[in-house]
Amino acid sequence: MFYGESGTAKLLVFSQVVLSLQLSFAVIPLILFTSDRRKMGEFVIPLWLKTLAWITAAIIVLLNVKYLFDTIVEWIK
Repeated sequence: MFYGESGTAKLLVFSQVVLSLQLSFAVIPLILFTSDRRKMGEFVIPLWLKTLAWITAAIIVLLNVKYLFDTIVEWIK
């Protein structure tokens, strides 16, 4: 309200950064949980799916680190 449309856009970007960073904290425990045979029993995910899930999680984490770095660099400018 005080900063106009540019302030709203910056706040929206900031909120998306926070949400994207939280995604890793949901995905990684989910993979760990569904990969554990003691917890999941016969419903444990197969090795190919576990591998694909970890690759996807790694991509999410790497993109979040890049996005966070780019956002911090933009704020410094």
